[in-house]
Formats: sequence, structure tokens, C-alpha cells
Amino acid sequence: MRPVLLHLDEALDHQPLLRERRGAMVDARDLGPALRLWSRPKALSRLTERLRRDLPTSAEADLIFAGSGDFHHVSPLLISRAIEAAGGKPLTVLHFDNHPDWVKFSNGMHCGSWVATAARLPGVARVITIGVCSGDIDHPETKRADMSLIADRRVELYPYLAPDGGPVYRVGDQNWPSIAAMGEAAFTELLVSRIETDAVYVTVDKDVLRAEDAVTNWDQGRLSLDGLRTMIRAAAQRARIVGMDVVGDWSPPRYGPDLLSAALKRGEAFLDQPRRGPSPDLARQVNEAANLDLLDLFSEVAA
Repeated sequence: MRPVLLHLDEALDHQPLLRERRGAMVDARDLGPALRLWSRPKALSRLTERLRRDLPTSAEADLIFAGSGDFHHVSPLLISRAIEAAGGKPLTVLHFDNHPDWVKFSNGMHCGSWVATAARLPGVARVITIGVCSGDIDHPETKRADMSLIADRRVELYPYLAPDGGPVYRVGDQNWPSIAAMGEAAFTELLVSRIETDAVYVTVDKDVLRAEDAVTNWDQGRLSLDGLRTMIRAAAQRARIVGMDVVGDWSPPRYGPDLLSAALKRGEAFLDQPRRGPSPDLARQVNEAANLDLLDLFSEVAA
């Protein structure tokens, strides 16, 4: 397992213990403003080339820390690399997040749209989204959700809490139980049963975690770090983990690549993200502890 720091912002700059344990580093901060929140194809292509140049694929699984959750749409690029490194064999993507990230978005990718791209990658059998609490899943058809992902059985979504507080989340013709209703132990057994491939890719946005376990740019969920560890460990006993990425660190936003894009992104963030930012020192302390915990876990399960 190779720990990698993918620098797209300054979130990882002040996490010295994590930096000491990195196996590789890719500096793409020059691309960060163009990529943050959403990105056009040109910036995504430039990042793909940067990764190809500075981080050649290897036989061992990469654990990539990529900073803010505003960059979660780089995950399809990382998943593609993992599929290539694993010889193109089909895999299941386990997506831990407080948001479904399944909206429609044209001419690029958005941190809230990337699941559609990932689910349609050659080699991805299914995306299983775990832990959502946000209101994005309440009547998703009215919130630009790509409902074809559900109709085509490309995505399953297990919320931590259903929008109506009931035991089951109903969308389209699907009924998915909530983690809160089942209990984490029973849900973990269900999760393992839904993995039908021999390989798994894990992507974690730390906003899935309760506030005491992570500090992010977004509204946060209710899953505990212990619960997250238990689920990943159980998945690793069912299938081989071939790659991982972690986002959800806090950093002050810098938007680009041009004035118009920056203004549009700033307006969107004003509407969608918490208005008041956290203490930067607290954010670094809490997030580094969570990152180190996940690094220890992945070192164990993907060794």
C-alpha cells in the first residue's frame, strides 16, 4: 500500500505526521483553483497528465489523500488508474459520503456529480453510497439527480438517516434500508453481501463523519470513525482493496481558473456550504488524526 499526498489545496500542508508517512507526493496546487468545486475537461485532463507523469501506476494499492471535499470529482480519475493497475478486472466502488454526488452536470465534472461518471466507467460494476444524511436525497428527482443511475442499477444508496425518518429510503422503484434503522452491525453484514466483485475501491469524504471526528467545508453526517473503520475492514475481508482516496479536509477556498468561474463558484458555495468556517488549527488537528487513523487502517487491510 502506497500513501500518496495529492496537493490540490493547502489542506495537507500543516499535517506534519501525515506528511512524514507519505510514500509519494504530487503537487498540483497550480491546478487547484480550476478544479475546485467543479471543473471543465481541460483542467481534468491536465490533472490526468500530471498524475501519469508524477505518479506512475504500480502493483500496490494507492491510498490518495486529496484535500478538501470540493475536489471529490477527481475520484473517477483515481478509480480509472486503479482499474488499469488491477488489469481491468471489475470492481465495486464503496463511496462513504454525507452527499449522494449524483447530480447531472455538463461540460466537465462537479464535486456533486462525479458518481455518474464513476458508475459508468468500464470496469465499475456498481457504486454503493453509504452514510448520507443531507437533504440532497429528499425528492432527488427535483434536485437534478441522475435518476438513470438508479433505474440502471448502477448505484445503490444506503443513507444513515432516511429523509422522512423512516426505516427505508424509497427512490424510484428501489427501497434501501437506513443504517440508523438497521444498526451499524447489521448494516455492515448487508454491505458485505452487496459486494459481488473480487475487488473494491474505497472513496471517503470525511463529511460522512460526525463533527467530532472531522472538520470539513460541508454539512456533516452521523457516522462515527469507528463505524467507518468497521465497515471498511469487513469489506476488505470480502474483497481485495485495489485503491483508496480520502477527501474532506478543510481549507480556505481559492476558486478559478478565471474571474467568471471564480464568481460562479463563490456564489454556489455561499448557497450550499456552511457560512461560518471553523478554526483552522482545530480543523488541521482533528483531520490529521482522522487521516492517520485511516492510514493505519488501510495499511492493515490493503497490505
